[in-house]
Amino acid sequence: MRKIEREVESVLMAARVRSVLVAVSGGADSVALLLACVRISRSAGLHVECVNCNFHLRGEESDRDSLFVADLCSRLGVKLHTLDYDVAGYMKSHPGESIEMACRNLRYADFMRIASESGLDRVAVAHNSDDDIETMLLNMLRGAGVRGMKGMDIDNGHVIRPLLGVTRREIEEYLAETGETFITDSSNLHDDYRRNYLRLEIIPLLENRWPGARKALGKTVTILKEEAGIVENHYRTVSERLCPDTTTLLVGSPDVTTGLILRFIERFGGNSAMAAEIMECVGKDFKERTWLLSDSHKAILERDRLIITDSVEGSGEPEIRWIKMEMNETAMKEVKSNRNHTAIYLPDDSSAYELRRPMTGDRMAPLGMRGTRLVSDIISDARLDRKRKDSVRVLVRKSDAEIIWVTGLKRSRHDLVSSDLRHLWKAELITN
Repeated sequence: MRKIEREVESVLMAARVRSVLVAVSGGADSVALLLACVRISRSAGLHVECVNCNFHLRGEESDRDSLFVADLCSRLGVKLHTLDYDVAGYMKSHPGESIEMACRNLRYADFMRIASESGLDRVAVAHNSDDDIETMLLNMLRGAGVRGMKGMDIDNGHVIRPLLGVTRREIEEYLAETGETFITDSSNLHDDYRRNYLRLEIIPLLENRWPGARKALGKTVTILKEEAGIVENHYRTVSERLCPDTTTLLVGSPDVTTGLILRFIERFGGNSAMAAEIMECVGKDFKERTWLLSDSHKAILERDRLIITDSVEGSGEPEIRWIKMEMNETAMKEVKSNRNHTAIYLPDDSSAYELRRPMTGDRMAPLGMRGTRLVSDIISDARLDRKRKDSVRVLVRKSDAEIIWVTGLKRSRHDLVSSDLRHLWKAELITN
């Protein structure tokens, strides 16, 4: 058995793959992958099917490639799924996507669908060791950490890459030995300008200056794949400690890093550039800063917390419902049992008070405490989510601007009710 076939069998068997959908464009890499899968299928008990995409971006050449794959599958006795796309039409309904991204989204969505409908374990794609090195370098030049620099995953549970341990030269030698033909795939859509520049210019220069550079870079990718798991476990452990809920990260800890922030915000559309900006602001003296992560979410950095909230917040303004009560034993029992500050009991009606948003420097004299406290500290200590924090108001006595109530959190030791009153007023906060 040739090296490539051994490598493919080893990867597939380690992942316990017994059936696979091989994506084939007609180029050397994908032809070699399909051929190897077919050759090991009997000994490995592997069921193989093939999928080919025609994006119709190169006219007759696109049709030529699909006909080549159809003939290859016929000769190898492999079931073929053919996909045809209107890329221009798709891009009109998905503005902002590049051709490369549009084609990737289209084909992978259908790959997953076909694999699911056909009961196949994985979709196999033909990325090789050289592709992995190029991916590492591209991600490094973008400023990636270990997770980006480790290159591509061999197996993510849906897509498997059995050739990541094989070089492009070994693939071409394998095809020459077996006498299998292939076509030059000029539509290799993942090969954008930057990747081609690395492949055709930079890596050959490195090889010329440092013979064996490509092999050394390959070893580096392998090591980074191993170390990436350790790094992710670390971030997972720290996140469990510093995230009291799914939308809050406590950034006051010395364990907070750019990588941790990235992993926190990327679920909501954030990226590495945003994470770096946020990290730069952590610990700085400002009221708060906001980053728009996506159309649906934004990140708000406060003094010691990074909070994720909806981009479009509700416009309902809280109001107070005033209820006049007769002073009696039942009323006093209700007053004394009120512990959650969702309502407040006062000796005067609504004409004596006004409700407003908290302002910088606001202070109140909390019941049960000496002196005064900043309202901002009372709100911060409550560790509210963003939505609840935005709904907090202060009830102020009009005569002297004394703060009597921080809604839902604290009441003042002023304006208490006593049993010698004939009436009292219950004020409840209503959020529209």
